[in-house]
Amino acid sequence: MDDEAAKAAEFEVLKSAGEITPAQAVVESVPLDGKEPSVDVTGEPEEGLQSPPPTSPGITDTRSSRARRWSALDSITVRNFKATEEAVIPVSRVTILVGPNGCGKSSVLQAIHWAARAASYVLPKNTKEMISFERLDYVPSSEPLKTLYKGELKTDSSSTPVEVVFSHRPVGEDVIQTTVRIRAARNRGGITAYMDGGAAVTPYKQRFQFITAYIPGLAGLSERETILAQPTLRRQAASGDAGGVLRNILLNLRSRRMSEVDDAGGRARLHQLNELINQVHPGVSINVSFDEREDYHISASIRTEEFSGQEIPLEMAATGVLQVVQIFAYLILFEPKVMLIDEPDAHLHPDKQERLIEALERAASDYDTQVILATHSPHIVRAASPSAKLVWMKDGRVQTEDDDAIRRMLGWGGLDKSALFFVEDEEDKPLRAILRQWPDLSRQIAVCRCFGIDNLPRDKLLEGLLVDGELKVNAIIHRDGDFMTEEEAGRWKKTFHTKGVFPWVTAGSDMEGYFCTAPYLAALYGISLEEAEDWRSEAAQSVEKARDTFLSKRQMIVRAVWPNGGSPDAEAMWDAAGGKAPSTVKGKKLHAALKVVAKRRGKDDKLLNTFTIPANYIVAEDLKTTIEAALTTS
Repeated sequence: MDDEAAKAAEFEVLKSAGEITPAQAVVESVPLDGKEPSVDVTGEPEEGLQSPPPTSPGITDTRSSRARRWSALDSITVRNFKATEEAVIPVSRVTILVGPNGCGKSSVLQAIHWAARAASYVLPKNTKEMISFERLDYVPSSEPLKTLYKGELKTDSSSTPVEVVFSHRPVGEDVIQTTVRIRAARNRGGITAYMDGGAAVTPYKQRFQFITAYIPGLAGLSERETILAQPTLRRQAASGDAGGVLRNILLNLRSRRMSEVDDAGGRARLHQLNELINQVHPGVSINVSFDEREDYHISASIRTEEFSGQEIPLEMAATGVLQVVQIFAYLILFEPKVMLIDEPDAHLHPDKQERLIEALERAASDYDTQVILATHSPHIVRAASPSAKLVWMKDGRVQTEDDDAIRRMLGWGGLDKSALFFVEDEEDKPLRAILRQWPDLSRQIAVCRCFGIDNLPRDKLLEGLLVDGELKVNAIIHRDGDFMTEEEAGRWKKTFHTKGVFPWVTAGSDMEGYFCTAPYLAALYGISLEEAEDWRSEAAQSVEKARDTFLSKRQMIVRAVWPNGGSPDAEAMWDAAGGKAPSTVKGKKLHAALKVVAKRRGKDDKLLNTFTIPANYIVAEDLKTTIEAALTTS
């Protein structure tokens, strides 16, 4: 069948099913408090309310009983799509995909939706269908044939396809599985969708119900919308672009369906939508109306506490509110079997993010749908119930499905990071200044403050935290030098045996020590190295109880590094260093004393206070080397 004939046949099917009926229902405004207009005993609305016309938007369900049959999905496998070579996604009632940028979360959602939409074009008795890009209602790229993993889709049947396998929960001993393969069409102006799986493929070969609804996020809302015919509306909704049709979706949700005798069902659906919105945004409700005899554009409004309960046009609502409206409007109107939601947290306050996942879990059960959600938000993961399935992705593959491991990583802020950086100090101001030198590196690590040396994770804890390397997230462990010798620093590092752990000891006594060196002071204030050394000596001599601090720190080193004895004598070390000197004074105290010296010399002490790093000067290059090793070693 050529393309024109295929489109004509599809048009006739839609026409006979009622899909091309435009949304012509006269819908009066519904009070935003959720109360319905009173109805007399005859069932007629009170005077002043318009009755719906004989025809109204809707679609006649002409599916066979086999096409209506559906069992919940157990897993979905995506192969050879974009950055994903193969990812097997377990599917629960709610499944949450997490991981760093570029890990393949969005690609998985796109592949699932593309396969499901392509399958809907395959005629019931066929096993394949050639579909032009003009006919397709969803393509995942401006160049869809280049979405093949490390290649380009070809036409021959022996070539590598994009493949999505929908595995349903077994019924008895029968395995139910539908496979959709996508290759380039012969003229490369479209795709050919191949299907196999026996009777399991039937529910996918229909265009009455969306098997999947894809919500990539609302980029914006058009200023006005006119009534759209059902094929146009459904096509744009399936494309993932709701910005131009959200009012139409709301109107269709509110309107009487062909199987309904009055508009009570529409009122109930709008009320359900407002209830779901309120679970995320308390005090927010929407309304929609259209009178075909008076209106040219659909009227949609919203009431929020932000505007003192006044109705305002829908387009004036915050993007985060509109995104929640879109999610639940799709759910109620299209009743998809699988909701694919990409980063719904983008425009939501953390409190609203937590409310959203709670509302989605309840709605998924109420509407008998399965939700697959991709997010960077630790707030969403933290608020998800234990029944939600967490999946950690990295480099296009599933790293782990261990919910406990993922939640542990979340607790340390490592949800989308490549390494955890455990730091001894409570005050991380100097560390933040150091890390700002290398933005590309620092954005890949999560800094975990431990509030003291005794709280640093031990090797056994790290082994459990990193799940024996399954998550492929490494750890950097910092401790202050505290007057360690080079040998002692090496002995401490050797106490860590877990793969992926990178111990790091500061070159001086602590992190602040990097901001007390003579080269740093010379670069910061434009003075000579000799003058900088004079500053350091003067500052060190002003520090009180330096010897007591030195000996106390040495005792801690002995306990940590020399449990069986053999440590050098602390008193001898103090004397060998010349007593009170820059090398025997803690960096924190030396840094504070240097600010006084700088001010006395007529220099700006605030430069030291803010840990300013001069241009073309690198602080703590040894830390940079450690971070690079942690990020490149798997």
